[in-house]
Amino acid sequence: MVLRGRPSRAWVRVGAAVGILGVALLGVGVLDDGPASSAAADTPVVLTPDPLVPDVPDSLRPLVLAPEGPVRDTVVVALHGYTSNPDQLRERLGAEAWADELDATPVYPTGLGARPSWKAGVCCGSAARSDVGDVAYLARQITQLRARGAERMVLVGYSNGGMLAYRFACQRPDLVDDVAVLNATITVASCEGAFDALHLAGASDTAVPVQGAAVVPYLFTGFRPLVDLPAAAPNATLDIRVLPGVGHEISPDAHGIITDWLLARG
Repeated sequence: MVLRGRPSRAWVRVGAAVGILGVALLGVGVLDDGPASSAAADTPVVLTPDPLVPDVPDSLRPLVLAPEGPVRDTVVVALHGYTSNPDQLRERLGAEAWADELDATPVYPTGLGARPSWKAGVCCGSAARSDVGDVAYLARQITQLRARGAERMVLVGYSNGGMLAYRFACQRPDLVDDVAVLNATITVASCEGAFDALHLAGASDTAVPVQGAAVVPYLFTGFRPLVDLPAAAPNATLDIRVLPGVGHEISPDAHGIITDWLLARG
């Protein structure tokens, strides 16, 4: 089924029929500690935002290249999710294999905060609350990687990392060639950049629901419905695929889908 938004280059291909999904939200926010008791069930859960954090110099932000050595023509910048880290993304997405499959240099930046996060717009965590300059940070890193030999720059992001990949492509399309996101959305008010993106959404995702949400309590923000993405990025070409039976996790099929899409694009 092909859905089209406003007249533009943007288009969306939904890879599976999506029914009306429940909005039962995952309880993974920051909770105030308190004594456990039988009365706890009657006590409202109080969510508190992550603390503010200062921006830090690039030299204090880990940037891992794997494999090490000369930067290859293709670089894949892999952006982890909120409260996660590069090691988890490397394992769950199988990003290491891109070194052989794409003859690429996978690169793993790290978000800021005790619960690592990226300033991707209205989401997420300490980085969003503190207005951390993550777009400028990525721009500096990508500029350096291009100076070291990278010719094709790919951004791959999961959840909050995918939101940052979108924000970066919206604001700095001159520095990125391809974008692939998982369980994410566009979290900036306007996106005028012209770019190509593969978007993988979980049909059962309750953190970034396909049908959107007025507010996700533990993220302190809401998200637009998936069908509204083309209108949100009118100059972009979006290949959107909904994966049946997948929640807010990295699907076992995600690595292969992303790899095939990138290989098809050359």
